[in-house]
Amino acid sequence: MKEEKKQNTKSNSSSKVSKKSKQDVLEKKVNNISSTKTKADKKEVKSNNKVNKDKSKEDNRKLIKVSKTKKDKDSLSAIKNKKSESVAVKLYKKKKVKKQKKKFNGRFSLDVLDLLLVVAGTAIISCVLTGIILNFQYKKSLHLIDSSVVSDKNVQEFLNTYSEIIDNYYEEVNAEDMMKAAMEGMLNFLEDNYSIYLDKNDSDNLSEMLDGTYEGVGIVIRGNIIEDIYKNSPAEKSGLKSGDIIIGINDNKVSMDNYEEIGSFIKMDKENSIIIKRDSQEMTFNVIPSTVSIPSTTSNIIKSPDKKKNIGYISLNAFSLKSFEDFQESLMDLETKGMDSLIIDLRNNTGGYLNAATNIANLFLEKGEIIYSLENKNKITAFKDETNDKREYKIAILVNSSTASAAEILTAALHDSYGAIVVGKTTYGKGKVQTMKYYEDSIVKYTSAKWLRPNGECIDEVGIIPDYDINIKVSNGETFDTQLDKAIELLSK
Repeated sequence: MKEEKKQNTKSNSSSKVSKKSKQDVLEKKVNNISSTKTKADKKEVKSNNKVNKDKSKEDNRKLIKVSKTKKDKDSLSAIKNKKSESVAVKLYKKKKVKKQKKKFNGRFSLDVLDLLLVVAGTAIISCVLTGIILNFQYKKSLHLIDSSVVSDKNVQEFLNTYSEIIDNYYEEVNAEDMMKAAMEGMLNFLEDNYSIYLDKNDSDNLSEMLDGTYEGVGIVIRGNIIEDIYKNSPAEKSGLKSGDIIIGINDNKVSMDNYEEIGSFIKMDKENSIIIKRDSQEMTFNVIPSTVSIPSTTSNIIKSPDKKKNIGYISLNAFSLKSFEDFQESLMDLETKGMDSLIIDLRNNTGGYLNAATNIANLFLEKGEIIYSLENKNKITAFKDETNDKREYKIAILVNSSTASAAEILTAALHDSYGAIVVGKTTYGKGKVQTMKYYEDSIVKYTSAKWLRPNGECIDEVGIIPDYDINIKVSNGETFDTQLDKAIELLSK
């Protein structure tokens, strides 16, 4: 207030206004307003008007501030009663404008206190959101790792022992190898043949089979004879053919005595020289290995003995990522060719992805039919066909003792829910489902449930007993596929 008074004094001095305090000025104006209209009064008002015109904007603002006092309120009251007084009207109008400006400015401007409140509010909101996110992540982690496991005293003892050995064992310890040994030991403890630890080499082989691809030249051999060549493979592109007899690879001689070493003779990172014999003529082919897609199916049309029916034949060798796509393509091709019935050959198919078997079953079953059920420690869950696809022609399925896992699931689904005929020998009997946990260079595979066929039976260590138990016939060193013959006979009726 002292500083304001000083400023008013200086301002009034520069405007030739008397050095009275603001209170005196206000009182004088109030007295002028309430007095009679004498000549002296008129002269005083005229004088005041002149003073007001000469005052600076700063003086006006200070005058309005002073009007907040009680006497200023009285002055405003007087203004209302004496509207004819120009000074009073002007003062009232300025007061009103000032209030409006303050109200207007208050909407868009922030003082220090407002700014602090905004900052504090933002901080509180940030803390709340951070807490929510962290709580969600924590609960998510607990979903992946049960809190009871984290707090289990056995886990704590394991970690303490691990730390003790790493820190205090008298020699350097490879922590990674020791942890892998611990994981393998836990799985071995389960005494379950299907719960295993796979190192890099084994996990790579499994991944190749399940992915339906591998790194190589793309040939299938029996002994040292090329039995088949994969489509679009390096071997096919180089000119090798089925029936070629391999006699050398990269300066290594090949015969029936060492044909099992053919894989090791091929170098994966460079061109290979493969020497074969074809029609008594030796030929050399240069082949560079690459990623080869392994076809899941082979198919063709078989005529019935009386030549009246077209029997479709699809051999499915695995349930990989590509199996359903390959099978569906083969099936549609056979149906386009006028197929009357179908033989599905699952002999030596050791399984693979469960969803591949499910998708193939969906092609045949009526919507709502059971494909399989899973039984774990808590409950039994049935999985049914949810598609509109279905077929009605006869189906025969060929199986043997190497038909396992997903191949058995498909066999049971088509037999129990579709009415397919099963021909061959009793299947392997793998009635358990595994879950795989992938790590950087290894895989942990463990049993997570038993599966039940649609009729409710578990085939584990029992297998699927065929409707027609047929042995493969071997006579005079020649093999006769009597199982396939029986299937053809059944579908020809």
